[in-house]
Amino acid sequence: MSSAAATCGCPAPYVGPPLTATCGAGQFLVFMGLLDGYLRAQCDVADPCGRVSCRSAPRDLDYDFVVVGGGSGGAVAAARLSEVPGWRVLLLEAGGDEPPGSQVPSMVLNYHGGELDWNYSTEPETAACQGYPGKRCKWVRGKVLGGCSVLNGMMYLRGHPKDYDYWAAAGNPGWGYRDVLPYFLKSEDNRELGEVDAAFHGSGGPLTVQRFPDRPAMADHILQAGRELGYGVSRDLNGANFTGFAIAQAKNRNGSRVSSARAFLRPARGRPNLDVMLNSTVTRVLIDEKTKQARGVEFVLNGQKRSVRVSKEVIVAGGAVNSPQILLLSGVGDKQHLAEVGVPLRHHLPGVGKNLMNHVAFFVSFLARNETSRYDLDWAAATEYLLKRSGPMSSTGLSQVTAKLSTKYADPSGDDPDLQMFFAGYLAGCAKTGEVGARMDDGPRSVSISPVVLHPKSRGRISLRSADPLAPPLIRANYLTHRDDVNTLVEGVKIAVRLGATRALARYGLELDRSAPPGCDMPFGSDAFWECAVRQFTGPENHQAGTCKMGPDSDPDAVVDSSLRVRGVKGLRVMDASVMPALVSANTAATIMMIAEKGADMVKEVWKQGSVTSRAGWAGHWPGGRDHGWPGKPAAAGWSAPGWRRNSPGANRLRDVAASSGNPGWNSWTG
Repeated sequence: MSSAAATCGCPAPYVGPPLTATCGAGQFLVFMGLLDGYLRAQCDVADPCGRVSCRSAPRDLDYDFVVVGGGSGGAVAAARLSEVPGWRVLLLEAGGDEPPGSQVPSMVLNYHGGELDWNYSTEPETAACQGYPGKRCKWVRGKVLGGCSVLNGMMYLRGHPKDYDYWAAAGNPGWGYRDVLPYFLKSEDNRELGEVDAAFHGSGGPLTVQRFPDRPAMADHILQAGRELGYGVSRDLNGANFTGFAIAQAKNRNGSRVSSARAFLRPARGRPNLDVMLNSTVTRVLIDEKTKQARGVEFVLNGQKRSVRVSKEVIVAGGAVNSPQILLLSGVGDKQHLAEVGVPLRHHLPGVGKNLMNHVAFFVSFLARNETSRYDLDWAAATEYLLKRSGPMSSTGLSQVTAKLSTKYADPSGDDPDLQMFFAGYLAGCAKTGEVGARMDDGPRSVSISPVVLHPKSRGRISLRSADPLAPPLIRANYLTHRDDVNTLVEGVKIAVRLGATRALARYGLELDRSAPPGCDMPFGSDAFWECAVRQFTGPENHQAGTCKMGPDSDPDAVVDSSLRVRGVKGLRVMDASVMPALVSANTAATIMMIAEKGADMVKEVWKQGSVTSRAGWAGHWPGGRDHGWPGKPAAAGWSAPGWRRNSPGANRLRDVAASSGNPGWNSWTG
């Protein structure tokens, strides 16, 4: 019997990989092995009694719904659909369950590049990633129950209201901010309503949101540095103020990660109508050639091909890479491309795989000359976490700090930032001996500041490498091919350099890394130098989106309609980041969960079971009533907030998109 089974009173099958595999063997083996064992014995962290029971084979050959992918969107969709007792729901996930170590916030980077990761790389880039082997950038994508919500930094941000109003204006009714906010609230269980703008938050939902219980002193000094440069400090970037520096809230509970699987699937583990299968890679959706109706799903388990039939709908939720790949393998996509790779055509839909977007960054590195380079993980930190769920292991270090800022290229209103800043350092991820004060090396501590382009204009594409469903797809990111992305990123780098030189951070003796990337022989610090640097060592964020674009009939690249139904194929929807017409200006996890929440309600309405909460029932979630606009903003009929005046840049952008998408009524609203 394992230690967890003895302690927690239920069977505790081993879920790998162990922490030793994520830090490397050798000198890390003993300490990290002991720590891994202790974590597995913590009932709330390992959660052996609360995990979903996974099947080794389908219970039935027929299901009402099959959800493909158990990530940020798929876990939500499967949990919500299985709320209807009479519906049989099967969730197929290509990876395994999340290991206990991944629940520890400070281990946020440990599982990147391992067996929980698809380990994708882009094709050779022409304008970015030039300093990496093969001119390829690596992409972290979760191959595990919970998907990227098991590997990401847990930051809970939704973006800007304008992001969603832009979606609606582009011909997607029902996706404006006032429409989607109730679904954010539906998921949320915010434990700090007194410390945020409570009107914008929910409580009692399955997704726990709060700040980490620990942060390094430098985190607060970064906020001071922001003030010193004239920027504001926001207590809630999801609230009334969308700009400034902040200690972000995160998806965590009692000092441990809350993935989509932990939040949504584990509470549903006792439902007899929900089946979950792991290590099951979907190879295609079975579509009737004549009727173009989704009839089932084919998948590979333990090297053997299997299939199940579907009576109602298939929900594809593989993410921005795998969802278009699955559609293409199913014969849904551009007919010329499918003919080239030898996939039989089921429906010509040329937009599948197009419109690939991602936030792009650059890591500005500093040495903290007044601090030694030591391990932040030691026996003291481990003991504090094991006993109290606090201390350095209960947070992501400096990565919980962020900022939303406007460069000179942003919307002149100042209310629609085009830049986000991330920070890194003080992360208790790995250690060799656990000795308190043990040095990594003889040098000083290092930290980094990463500017991120929030509204990228460069577009890439996902396509098939071959008809082999197990071959990785071709990923052409096309980073920095649009001049505006380069300009914004260079401005962000200069802001990061100025931050490092503030009085607030002088106590750390920050020294900018002045080493020049290969081929960047321009004067250091010039715009030309930084442009060369960002093209050499481009930083891709894990925010890929847009490859199954939501859009109206008039959009030739639209893959799904505003109900998330795949155009031209009956009984097939997509519910993940791939449906975003444009990237939200924030981390994407919260938005993906919202998409699945709303998508599940749409399915329930169609099949006449009723949504969990009717549309009319959401009025109570609107402070002052639904017709009064979102909290803190004027009603639609009389908007005059900064950035939303008639003929303002923000309104004009919406007007142009809406008019071109067959919505002429927006001209009178903005004109």
